[in-house]
Amino acid sequence: MEKPWKRKGILIFSLLTAMFAFYTGAFGALVPPVQNGVHILLIFPILFLSKGSKIFSGKTEDFVNVLMVLMNLACFGWYVLNWERLYIDPNLKPTDFVMGTIGMLLVLEATRRTAGLSITILILLFVIYAIIGRSIPFKFIAHQGYTLQQIVYLVFYGTEGVFGTPISVCATFIVLIVIFGGFLTASGAADFFMNLAKSLAGSAKGGPAKIAVVASGFMGMITGATVANVATTGSVTIPMMKKMGLKGYYAGAVEALASSGSQLAPPIMGAAVFIMVDFTMVPYLKICMAAIIPALLYFFSVFMIVHFHAVKEGMEGIPKEDCPNFWEEMRSGGFLLIPIIVLVYLLSRWMDPMFAVFLSIVSLLIVSWFTKRTRIDFSRFMEGVVKGVNAMAPLTAICAAAGILVGILSMTGLGMRIAFLIEMFSYGHLLLTLILTASACIVLGMGLPTVAAYVVLATIVPPVLKKFGVDILPAHMFIFYFAIISAFTPPVCTGAYCAAGIADSDPLKTGFTAVRLGLVAFILPFVFIYDPAILMMGSFYKTSIVFLFTTIGILFWAGALEGHFFWGKLNGVQRTLIGVSALMLMFPKNYIRLLGLLITGIVCLMMFYSNKNKKEAIATIHTSE
Repeated sequence: MEKPWKRKGILIFSLLTAMFAFYTGAFGALVPPVQNGVHILLIFPILFLSKGSKIFSGKTEDFVNVLMVLMNLACFGWYVLNWERLYIDPNLKPTDFVMGTIGMLLVLEATRRTAGLSITILILLFVIYAIIGRSIPFKFIAHQGYTLQQIVYLVFYGTEGVFGTPISVCATFIVLIVIFGGFLTASGAADFFMNLAKSLAGSAKGGPAKIAVVASGFMGMITGATVANVATTGSVTIPMMKKMGLKGYYAGAVEALASSGSQLAPPIMGAAVFIMVDFTMVPYLKICMAAIIPALLYFFSVFMIVHFHAVKEGMEGIPKEDCPNFWEEMRSGGFLLIPIIVLVYLLSRWMDPMFAVFLSIVSLLIVSWFTKRTRIDFSRFMEGVVKGVNAMAPLTAICAAAGILVGILSMTGLGMRIAFLIEMFSYGHLLLTLILTASACIVLGMGLPTVAAYVVLATIVPPVLKKFGVDILPAHMFIFYFAIISAFTPPVCTGAYCAAGIADSDPLKTGFTAVRLGLVAFILPFVFIYDPAILMMGSFYKTSIVFLFTTIGILFWAGALEGHFFWGKLNGVQRTLIGVSALMLMFPKNYIRLLGLLITGIVCLMMFYSNKNKKEAIATIHTSE
């Protein structure tokens, strides 16, 4: 339990961070160095006070944490006060060098406390690589080498390091979105969405598992974070699924898979999307529109897999009388959707994103007073601030760390070399390039959070894909999806680990089960590239065609995966034929799609008549008896 002085410190810095975010949201962001510097200056103390060092304990731990807070205020305060001089003069004074070095070490420590040791070691290796560039025997990755002073200047005080694009987006748009999510949670929106999911899917076959899928989709609209979604919805849905009869690892896998989709669900998607806006210069609303169909297909695939599994195992849903009434829930809590509608409307009117979120927060504070149950009074206001800013703190550390990686990739030219390697090993074939990119995303995602994995590859891969004529949005959406998939891909799968902890199951078994159930998520991004109409790029006719065929393909894929379809169990041949035809239906050529549809049609007819004959035979036996 946190000590009272720590709680007060966290509360004070949370309130200061929120007030700064509200002020800049209402009146416009300050110049980037000041906006970014003040954001880190206020938010890092929350990390150092709330996250233990896992090295010290007792009074020593307290002393170290307070020292970290004071050093943070000194270093980032120095940066804010001296940024103009430092931008002009590349010659660092001794004080500049000391402050910059300590500042980078603070970023590493904040990252270690939140994202773990692996990403911290990776960053340190990158820094060492930047220093020993001349001494590297392999000419392909060797470079001129940099002194520590040059690294501090370029990475800490420069525009492509700690204070680069990731932290710049964090300090403006993302912080307001996350606080918005904190207020939604404080108002009881999480309970409203959970009850809504129960009313829609609870009484269906395999109801608890379907609740997990629907609730994760709803919660994804306000959290946009896999682990947070697992912790919120999983604590309710996983015990329900186990009670229904599902194995712990299967229940955990379903929750991890559904919660990973939270970063795909508009309007509030994962933090990486807001960085994508800055990288691609594509409006946020357009990215949200592009994500709608892929998000629907993703959740539809998980829903149907759960359905066929429940039918196969003979699992029933929750009794209808025990499920909430949909219209009653909408009557009592539907007004909580108003702030989300306000946000979408304002963004559709091309309003400044920061101001749009600020007005959405104001609208939420107003509508929450419609009922006593949802009212955000002073106590709940402070709860929403603390929840939102505390969720923002780890993300800030990760984005600052990603900035260091990007800065070193840029200054050493390693990013261009990696791009060249991808291009060289693909032998000029787009499919091989995509497979290598997907593999890199998944491998990076094992050690890096989604944001960091996306940021690193978004600086390397899109120029390579551009040579194949791939548009910028599909290229970035491809990277984004595979960065998300890493959350449930073993051996390091944070979403699956969190779900396994709740389900009391083996994390690796949970992760591998999630991969098996979510195989379609590995296929969808390839559709983005070969048929961008799925991202609403192109005519309504093309988008409708690809949506229709992909939906049918996913339906058959779910049946093949579970070995069960609407008319009963699939034998080995039927399962194979349906699985292959499902892939054909997702292929970007209409004649291949039609052939796949023909195959599935024949198999379905055979199953239907086979099942019908079995029923007639059983009926005849019963009659004769």
